[in-house]
Amino acid sequence: MEINESVINAFNMYQAQYSQVDKIWNYFGIVSLAVAGFTIGSEQATKTIKEPIFILLGYIVFCIGNYRALTTGHEFLYQLACHYNQLAKPFKLDKLDIAATADIKQFYIGVVCTFCVAIVAVAYGRLTLSQANHTAAK
Repeated sequence: MEINESVINAFNMYQAQYSQVDKIWNYFGIVSLAVAGFTIGSEQATKTIKEPIFILLGYIVFCIGNYRALTTGHEFLYQLACHYNQLAKPFKLDKLDIAATADIKQFYIGVVCTFCVAIVAVAYGRLTLSQANHTAAK
């Protein structure tokens, strides 16, 4: 049985959307690692309480926008996978297995919270250590 054009088009649409969602994940990963690396690697980033607060605010603003783009893109990807699976079933093609958007949302929020806690912990530790060293020097 020859695969019809609608199955091929559905798969091509899935692949194109997958690529877009993957780019959004890559942006998230790069920004998250950059923020963590800057905060952990630079004492200037935690010199006073103001720096980590602004870093966190900027990171959270980025994450809100990225989250919306990612969840919207993933939801569309999920719909495309379901559509492809329906079209491919009569041809006995492998099914596209994709995580539910709710699972993606939970994972994303967990990662963002972990990064935020790490930034706060590093900043608090440095500020506490700095104050202790300053007090001991007197």
